Amino acid sequence: MSVIIPTYNECYGISSLIESVLGLEWGNMLHSVECEVIVVDDSSPDGTGELCCSLMGIYPALKVVIRECERGLATAIRRGIEESRGDILVIMDADMSHDPDIIPSLVEEAVNGVDIAIASRYIESGEMNSSRHLVWGSCVLNSFIRTLLRIPVKDVTGGFIALRRNLLDGLDLESIFKGYGDYCFVLLYQGCRKDWRMKEIGFAYHPRRKGMSKTGFFQTGFSYGLRALKLRMGWE
Repeated sequence: MSVIIPTYNECYGISSLIESVLGLEWGNMLHSVECEVIVVDDSSPDGTGELCCSLMGIYPALKVVIRECERGLATAIRRGIEESRGDILVIMDADMSHDPDIIPSLVEEAVNGVDIAIASRYIESGEMNSSRHLVWGSCVLNSFIRTLLRIPVKDVTGGFIALRRNLLDGLDLESIFKGYGDYCFVLLYQGCRKDWRMKEIGFAYHPRRKGMSKTGFFQTGFSYGLRALKLRMGWE
């Protein structure tokens, strides 16, 4: 299993996140599976990449890639996929908004036959702890995209997922993993066309406690909606 974490200026919390992921309790589920964490850093000015490199001596299962000439969340994830070895891939954010304690539940679903498991803010057991207008805006955006693209998942933009690696065979990863977090609903859309088995696991989303968000809601929402329209029209 490979956990892929793209980073940019996440120095304040990345050590704790790596420690939490590699210290997860798996029980007997993954007793014979090698777990690794792959951090892909876009040459963060705050030294995130260098800090992660210093942790490789402590955590043999940690691999760090520092990109010099390329930037972007989605392309960083694609690079992480290319560098990974696991049969199951987990993709998550580095800002502690994605609780690593949910990872075993996501992976268990993938091990037991679900093609892609999605950590969801919008099913009954999930929640989004943020300002009222951001919660409302996110709900509207997700509803619009999933209705437009006919994706049977309530949270199509969360980006906290576990999937079987072999599902990516034959997919054009370059066309999927571009832009920002819109890769998530593009991947799900492609999965729907291939009849992937999907399941949502509820989790509590918490906004970052430190650092600066890289997401401007209105600009991001517009670009997500535009990309969804292009997909629906067959222009992408």
